[in-house]
Amino acid sequence: MLLWTVSELMHLTRDELCSLDGNLRHALAEFEAGACERSDVLTTLDNIRRVMVARGLHY
Repeated sequence: MLLWTVSELMHLTRDELCSLDGNLRHALAEFEAGACERSDVLTTLDNIRRVMVARGLHY
């Protein structure tokens, strides 16, 4: 799973961010606790939230 940075996410539209968020939440079930991939997904989800707040967007 790819780790998305805040600067990469800033280039996405609201719809793209929401879609990515949904896809990542769905993918979380595929990874065991403590797996590097799961950590990357959780970090990316946190980064999506940061971008949404910084841009004043809502889910």
